[in-house]
Amino acid sequence: MSIQLLKAYKIIPPKHKRYGNHYQIPAERTLVVPLRWIGDEVSCDVRWEDDNGELKILQNVIFIRDNLMECDGFTDIKLLELWQHYYPQPEN
Repeated sequence: MSIQLLKAYKIIPPKHKRYGNHYQIPAERTLVVPLRWIGDEVSCDVRWEDDNGELKILQNVIFIRDNLMECDGFTDIKLLELWQHYYPQPEN
């Protein structure tokens, strides 16, 4: 799969447990934004809201590109709102 830098992604469901345990994040509720390539992997910002609604961020988190999928405009509204708020959007 082709990953584009600065776009909104999420972790694929089969890898939620792995990444959740490894990075101590709620993987099913995290926004992943690739910032730069490192070989076949990407260094990303990871953002989520905790159970109290507080925004959390991890920077320079490494992902295998095949473990990410694009956010969906219908089912990932909260993730896309985070992305639009914190990352520059191209003008049409």
